[in-house]
Amino acid sequence: MVLIVIENLEQYSPWLIYEYEHAYELVGDSLLITNVKDQRLKEELRRRGIRFAEESVVELLPRLPRPWVVLEPKAKEGLKPEEAGGTIIVGGILGAHPPKGRTWELLTSKLPREVLQRNIGPHQFPIDGAVAVAWLVSKGKTLNEIPVKVGLEVKVGEMPGMEIVEELPYAYPIVDGKVFISEKVKRYLEKNLLGDALSDL
Repeated sequence: MVLIVIENLEQYSPWLIYEYEHAYELVGDSLLITNVKDQRLKEELRRRGIRFAEESVVELLPRLPRPWVVLEPKAKEGLKPEEAGGTIIVGGILGAHPPKGRTWELLTSKLPREVLQRNIGPHQFPIDGAVAVAWLVSKGKTLNEIPVKVGLEVKVGEMPGMEIVEELPYAYPIVDGKVFISEKVKRYLEKNLLGDALSDL
């Protein structure tokens, strides 16, 4: 059974927790979050029953099942089902647009050469979306068989005569016929961005 490791590389935030939780809802105990130092993050993960470790995946790697693969956006080859049966490492990084290459800087460059570097397509995925793609590939789907929605408009509120919409420039896999995005992330956007929009009036 595949093990999907998210190497946490962000500060604590509700958005981060919601993405981790959403990934866990899909893959269950096949998920392990590493490099968890923040006490609040530990408490939130523990409360949700999500496995985590304080150590970095770099330290834990010798004890994890092979083959080892890291999802690296700069990699030249795409992830294949036959490579997705051991440990797949995902960078726990909330995306920037355009991408800043932080996965390579903070994660891939620190891993040993035996770790295969693979991409999951030309687009940038949220953390939970990357986990979903890795999970589907581990179940035998090729990257070409996984439909993806690139760019998403999330309605965050309404005002007289207009809707307030947040455009998310990332890629979202389609899982069971639905765009794979956390409903809690959408509510978080609605709560925070609608307040920002109103304060600008």
